[in-house]
Amino acid sequence: SSSSRAKRSTSDCPSRLAYISYSLRHTTQQLNRVIFAAMSVELNCGLKMPNIAFGFWQSPAAECAQALEAAIDAGYRCLDGASVYGNEADIGEALAKVLQSGKVKREELFIVSKLWADDWHQVEAACDKTLKDMQLDYLDLYLVHMPVGIDKPAGLDSLGRQQRSKVPTHVMWKEMEGLVKKGKTKSIGVSNWSYLLLADCLNYCEIPPAVNQLEIHPTYNNEQVAQWCLTEGIVVMGYSTLGAGKPDMSLPAVEEAAKRLNVTPAQILMKWSLQKGYVPLTKSVNKERIAQNLKLDFELSKEEMEALNNVDGGVPMKVCDHSKQFGLPLYW
Repeated sequence: SSSSRAKRSTSDCPSRLAYISYSLRHTTQQLNRVIFAAMSVELNCGLKMPNIAFGFWQSPAAECAQALEAAIDAGYRCLDGASVYGNEADIGEALAKVLQSGKVKREELFIVSKLWADDWHQVEAACDKTLKDMQLDYLDLYLVHMPVGIDKPAGLDSLGRQQRSKVPTHVMWKEMEGLVKKGKTKSIGVSNWSYLLLADCLNYCEIPPAVNQLEIHPTYNNEQVAQWCLTEGIVVMGYSTLGAGKPDMSLPAVEEAAKRLNVTPAQILMKWSLQKGYVPLTKSVNKERIAQNLKLDFELSKEEMEALNNVDGGVPMKVCDHSKQFGLPLYW
């Protein structure tokens, strides 16, 4: 009868809605996987890494959850942290909630952390602490944060400098390789390393560095090191992309390109790095800016790229100069 058909139709509604909801989620997940593959670079170990990253350097602990959720919602899938940032436990707590909500799966994320300079003598223990703080079973990429280790318990030398670790670089790297073999990280790399250190590492390593994360923005473009890395199959991640505290955002070349393309100076700087072949890092706690910095569906002209390439000011324009901290001329 018509009444029984109506009853069946009404009772079927919840299951139909559930099916539609499931289908939409499944389709979205498939679409995200396609987008992830299209917007990624392949590391020398065969792993795919998203070509834009969201970082947590100097992110206040209290704002990490808000920033993380906004980044995930905007579409970021590469998350960059470090033990020395002091906020990995806060990120881990926020990440656990995001994963539990079903917004994204762990395997859809690419999570990066770093070994700080005073942990060269305890590589595995340092990685274990990061995994515990981040509430993770593994990292996708673990970087050696600095090109030199320090012996923190030894204090300062007579000139007030950090005393260097007695752990040789090749010994520390062997421990990094052990993390891959034990499944604690899928890939390993470095940060702030010169091509001399990298060239040496390529001679003795069993697992070559997959990434070198460097400070890169137009007024400090790190061109020689970055481009050499690319020729060696080492992916370059660029941090301080917006040149915080330096004149990058207000450069005439940046402002003119932003006006022509009707985008922000920050988007121009992100796109410049991307077109150079790098993986730019961005960070913010502002939801609108977080989303905006991912919208890079435009192209800088050859002339605009050249104008931005020609404003390098060398070390004086560096945002993060660790030379005094480590008592070494780390950059030249």
